[in-house]
Amino acid sequence: MPGTNLIVPVVLWGKNAPSHCVSSVYLSRDQKTLVTGCYDGQICIWQVNPDTLKMTPRCLLVGHTAPVTCLSRASIIQDNNYIVSSSEAGEMCTWDLVDGKCRESVKLTQIHTNIQAYHMCNSEDLRLFCNGYYAEILIMDPFSLEILFCLSSKMNPDWISALHVLRPSSRKDDVVLAISITGTVKVWSLLGHENKQSEPIYENESKQIRCLNALSLNCCAYNQRTVLVVCAKYCQIYDAGDFSVLCSIQAPAGERWMSGDFLATDRVLVWSTEGKGYMYKLPANKPLTGLFVFRSVPDHKGFHGPTVEHDSPVLFSILAHPDNKLLSCPPAMRFVTTSVGGKQRRLLLRGDSAGVVSLWNVDQAATHVHNQLPSHAPIVMTSLDMAWEEMNPSPVGILDQLSHPDEQEIKLTASIYLLAANRLVVGREDGSIVIVNATHTVQLQLLHGGHQQLDDWPPHQLLLGHNGRVNCLLYPHHIHHRYDRSHLVSGGIDFAVCLWDLFSGALLHRFCVHAGEITQLIVPPHNCSTRIQKCICSVASDHSVTLLSLTERKCVTLASRHLFPVVSIKWRPADDFMVVGCSDGTVYVWQMETGHLDRVLHGMIAEEVLSACDETVADDLGGSLAAGAGDLQGLANPAVHFFRGLRHRNLTAMRAATARGLAALSGGHGAGGAGPLAEPARARRAPLTVQGFRSNPTDPESHILFFDIEGLIVELLSEEYSAMSPASLEAAGLITSEYMKVAALTQSASPDAAKRISDFFGRVKDKAGDMERILKEKDKHGILAKMKEGAETMQTKLQAKAEQLKGGSDHKGKC
Repeated sequence: MPGTNLIVPVVLWGKNAPSHCVSSVYLSRDQKTLVTGCYDGQICIWQVNPDTLKMTPRCLLVGHTAPVTCLSRASIIQDNNYIVSSSEAGEMCTWDLVDGKCRESVKLTQIHTNIQAYHMCNSEDLRLFCNGYYAEILIMDPFSLEILFCLSSKMNPDWISALHVLRPSSRKDDVVLAISITGTVKVWSLLGHENKQSEPIYENESKQIRCLNALSLNCCAYNQRTVLVVCAKYCQIYDAGDFSVLCSIQAPAGERWMSGDFLATDRVLVWSTEGKGYMYKLPANKPLTGLFVFRSVPDHKGFHGPTVEHDSPVLFSILAHPDNKLLSCPPAMRFVTTSVGGKQRRLLLRGDSAGVVSLWNVDQAATHVHNQLPSHAPIVMTSLDMAWEEMNPSPVGILDQLSHPDEQEIKLTASIYLLAANRLVVGREDGSIVIVNATHTVQLQLLHGGHQQLDDWPPHQLLLGHNGRVNCLLYPHHIHHRYDRSHLVSGGIDFAVCLWDLFSGALLHRFCVHAGEITQLIVPPHNCSTRIQKCICSVASDHSVTLLSLTERKCVTLASRHLFPVVSIKWRPADDFMVVGCSDGTVYVWQMETGHLDRVLHGMIAEEVLSACDETVADDLGGSLAAGAGDLQGLANPAVHFFRGLRHRNLTAMRAATARGLAALSGGHGAGGAGPLAEPARARRAPLTVQGFRSNPTDPESHILFFDIEGLIVELLSEEYSAMSPASLEAAGLITSEYMKVAALTQSASPDAAKRISDFFGRVKDKAGDMERILKEKDKHGILAKMKEGAETMQTKLQAKAEQLKGGSDHKGKC
């Protein structure tokens, strides 16, 4: 069955570690797994030694298309190795940390800025409380990523900037405390039976305070009577009862606060955009007219006393890097409490723009030394670059045989794998293109043997024509067979698109029509006009799009009036339109043959036009039945297009998808002479596939090797059995003489024989079914059913009698 193949990926990273600008960080409660999300959308999983806290990178998860902003645990069970991630594009994923697979994913219109995992009352597992660029608080299931219910605002609805969920010690319900960007504090009470079908859940209380654009809100876990609200320029301690200000802490000069938490009833930890943590002792025991007033400690009677001007928190410890390097962007920091072997440990995590992950032991630094301000360095530091340097041997690249120790390594910037020719084409930063046998270069990097002692092996072909970095490569024949199998197209930083002869290595033509570096090469649809079918589409950084004819060796269309970068290209072949979508949401409609700008669209109309182009693609795929069943092999499942048509209410697409599905089912009977006893043919995957991978545009390209284990076994067995005669196969027990006779008898004399036989048996089966239905309709009194039941009973008795007689004869024979 499809989907059961075992695909084993092997990554050839190269000498340089991928860049990892950390945007979020998470540490599991058992201190065994650290997870870091980065601004490029990747998630790195680190294996942590609970005793020494030494971190080792284990795998890189790829799935998000925008910076990862939130990481959260998914289960209250400590051994449940699942996390939930969210990105700035609204994407949410649930990951299995054991094998790195994405178990569930969804894309929401809401974008989260904070996720808190909390175990609600009357709930078996955790729930995710999410807030962000929207006016509600979403409560989601971490495994299905379904929105269970939401908390709405009746008074001053606005974006929720921070929230905290807690369960008061004297109550059985859960309390959600949140603050909006305009400074409205809201309180919800949850009983645990809320769901989507219930009425809107509004806040129980709300109060306006002087606090705009709060970054975090935390209630003190030690007394539940004080609340820490952190803003960029200051953080304030509030009384949880009436939300009166108890004290305030200004951010250090040149820094901005990011977040903070309570270390004790009278101590807080606040960290800044410079990656430093500051520990403050809250004011207490301050003299006021002969009395001692305790300003921020609720257990004292002076808790609600009047504000004193000089009554301010005291800074007693700093957590910072000794070198104090400047960061290109604010680091991701998190305060966590872990438990290992019954002992709790409080840590401050930091991941910065250089990819360095640092850990501070907060308990060691929390000791207050009188008249001293100590600065504590992190106890553990690591990064991907450090991990690469410690590896012995160092990670290999796919073209390491071309680099020399005395010379600087040339970065790989683009690659494409030619499956039919088993060739790997790699573009490099110096403008050269290398063509090498894919199997041989993989063998050289991964397998030890005598081939590693050979010079200049495997042989390679070098194409020289670009004056700078090669950005993209395209082999059009791999996309559609209408193109010449010898044509290879490349685009570079030198504004040029080059057409190469793949076999001779000759530069056939150089297109110079763009005013910016080439960023993308695309193949137009197969149902365009005859002239456009011989073209390829190129996109450049100057926002221009061209259609270049590979046969005429000239530019057919130059679309260069776009004001913003091009992000998508759609096609309307029936109308001869090329639809270009830009980053500002504008859509330009161009005529392909004439190069005329037909119209410029904005807003909802632009979105509808792009959606209509997707529907047209579905119609074209569904309507390609006239070309024969052979054209259906490269298309997607008809069910996909059926449901797409159902979603867009497109009856034409639904009919076409249904017809295509029926044609695929009926076409499956004609096996082309394989015989009715043969298994239905299925597409066999390539045993080896090579795909380029780059975590950041500035990084050199790494390569992922996908080994299809089933395909490898089939290829090896096919080579072995093809060299054996039928007698040898029969001697090995692989086939029998009876099978060969039946196969010879059932071998179709013509391609249509198998289909005729299948249709004949189908008609016989239908006739038998009709006859059974007619007999049942005539048998109103159930006589036939009773006769059938009596015959089955008699057959059972006869079988039992025969077994009894057989057992008696066997007993006599033994005697």
